[in-house]
Amino acid sequence: MDLENKRIVITGAASGIGQATLAMLSKVKGVKILAADLQDKEIQVADNIYPVRCDVSLDVNIRNLISKADRFIGGIDIFFANAGFAYYERIQKGDWGRIDRIYKTNVYSPIFTVTLLNTERKDPFLFIVTASAMSHLPLPGYAMYSSTKAAIHSFMDVYRFELKAGNRIMVVYPIATRTQFFGAAGERVAVPFPSQTAQTVAKKILAGIRSDATSVYPSLMFSFTLFFDRFLFFPLKIYQWLESKKVK
Repeated sequence: MDLENKRIVITGAASGIGQATLAMLSKVKGVKILAADLQDKEIQVADNIYPVRCDVSLDVNIRNLISKADRFIGGIDIFFANAGFAYYERIQKGDWGRIDRIYKTNVYSPIFTVTLLNTERKDPFLFIVTASAMSHLPLPGYAMYSSTKAAIHSFMDVYRFELKAGNRIMVVYPIATRTQFFGAAGERVAVPFPSQTAQTVAKKILAGIRSDATSVYPSLMFSFTLFFDRFLFFPLKIYQWLESKKVK
């Protein structure tokens, strides 16, 4: 896909991968971007960026965001569902509200958004969603977060078969990204090894858009690890065991 003159919506645009991707896309000729985040005051300022405050965990806010895209940027060619968060913890008790909170943002929101766009919109679109390497490799301390990203991986993998002609999905699987993300997950969070910068992920996302990729794995090391584990059956188990030692 050629990025010039595209109308783009990005959620989670004030920090991390969303912020880095917004910065790169804003430099493309003719693009207009509706940038959404709970911290809308932290969103980059530019003539072609329209910042809005949005809590994506509520369906009514997703509908309002899509309406604002029509009003402010004239429609949607690309929707980047990037907003999300994690818990880093040993689960001490059953807590329905805590489960509901992370699933509303990480799972319900992107699933609702892509199904809404696919069933109610006439113009073709590319839907990009940030999953995680933890979709494939759940890590100790991130049981809840890993489960949300595995749900997104499975849903998008199958929902592609229900898309109307011209509509596409691209799923991004970053490894640990050095942003405020891990600080928000909890105090003294151990960042998994290896890690990468948000700018590295953003570059891979833009390359994936231009090459019409269906999946983007920003870490070559992780891609190789997944491949070899299919035959050796133990490298990822050893890695999980090592990461479990970090969880307090």
